[in-house]
Amino acid sequence: MENNFSVLMVCTGNICRSPFAEYLLVNLVQDIKRVNVSSAGTNAMVGERMSPETQTIAESYGVQNFESHRARQLSEEILGASDLILTMTRRQRRQVVELEPRVTRRVFTLREFARLVAATTDEMLASDLAEVSFEGKQPFRAAVQSIALSRSQLSSISDPAEDEVVDPYGHALEVHQASAQQLVPAVNTLAKFLMRVSSGTVT
Repeated sequence: MENNFSVLMVCTGNICRSPFAEYLLVNLVQDIKRVNVSSAGTNAMVGERMSPETQTIAESYGVQNFESHRARQLSEEILGASDLILTMTRRQRRQVVELEPRVTRRVFTLREFARLVAATTDEMLASDLAEVSFEGKQPFRAAVQSIALSRSQLSSISDPAEDEVVDPYGHALEVHQASAQQLVPAVNTLAKFLMRVSSGTVT
């Protein structure tokens, strides 16, 4: 397990956005044996299950087996063990860095990371992966470093909200659906990225 690539999803309470992103990604990358996915909250409702509204949304996207989820509080230990940390908002990204500054280069908002991935070609990744052994977590870590470097080359977005996933907690099902519409495409992009790296098709 220590040699597996660890993806951590982060939101506030760890009962809506981050567990949905976690279980959706697990569902999409279940054939990749070297990837582990988990979630946590910056102000977690510790021990709580995924919210009923989120369960309904998750099931509509084919996600199952989330009954065991229990919210947990984000910690330095959890962050230190994570190779890629994806938050739902820019504020949560700042909170992560403040809690554990050493993870700065591997924390993004989920939608920001998807945007960077979409702008990164196989050729760009190949040069960074050329000298990496395709065993364990090494290629995934190298790919994340490559994505991080592309931050400075990509034009800034005009509306920062485009890099965030709206918080549906306490709102009607329609808000949960709107949140999912922001989250799901980003997770799909992430899953395809991980599969590309896993299969070695970027080289």
